[in-house]
Amino acid sequence: MSKPRRNAVQKYHDRVAPRYDASYQDDFWKWHDALTWNYVKPFLPKDCSAEVLDLGCGTGKWGGKLVKSGYATTFVDISHRMLNVARDTYSDSQTPTSFFQTDLCEMSMLPNDHFSLALGMGDPIGCTHSPPKALKEIRRVLKPGGVLVATFDNRLAAIDYHLSKGDVGEFTKFLRDGRTHWFTRDESEQFEIFTYTPSEVRKLVTRAGFEMLDLVGKTVLPMRHHRHLLETSQSQRTWAKIEASLCRDEAAMGRASHLQVACRIA
Repeated sequence: MSKPRRNAVQKYHDRVAPRYDASYQDDFWKWHDALTWNYVKPFLPKDCSAEVLDLGCGTGKWGGKLVKSGYATTFVDISHRMLNVARDTYSDSQTPTSFFQTDLCEMSMLPNDHFSLALGMGDPIGCTHSPPKALKEIRRVLKPGGVLVATFDNRLAAIDYHLSKGDVGEFTKFLRDGRTHWFTRDESEQFEIFTYTPSEVRKLVTRAGFEMLDLVGKTVLPMRHHRHLLETSQSQRTWAKIEASLCRDEAAMGRASHLQVACRIA
């Protein structure tokens, strides 16, 4: 990763680390995270002694679930402050844990053919300077038959925002290459993000040597804008069933902010 780009990604996440979790604790995010974990669970290793990875771990939301499930978990993030929060929370667990600060394209400290599962939640692969290179590294550290479950920003969901800018040149460029940036006010923190359509994310992981197992849109229902509909456990379950009926429909995926893929080494 180029130094300016890496500095932007790290600078932003270092700054928000102390309050990051507080931004994701309302009814929508509880509903969203329950859906996400339901999509992940079918791909958890059956062998409880398997070693697993949380890539772009942030404060350890998903790696923490892996630890609590009994898997020896390695946490990886570019932000030392995010990683410190995860370390403070999980390093004393009876389940073995380890922590590494690095970019996903540069994981030389991790061994070849070692991990049974890697999670890349929160779109960390698309925030690297080269998603294909990051996928190559991930493939290197996974065991034969190892599984990656990861999310990517959905390009189709960002069309309205880029159209609202009214710059046809920039809009057509975005449609062509899928590149946007993190929308923070500080320009020194505006790191580039690669976005993908559903068909493009299939091609991306297939070209990296993975076999597709699952692809869902997350979330098709725009419940972030209708949080009042998720105020009770019963309503959350009802809307989750409706979401589950839509999330694998290729046409419906265009509405989703993110695409969650599960794939294994071919």
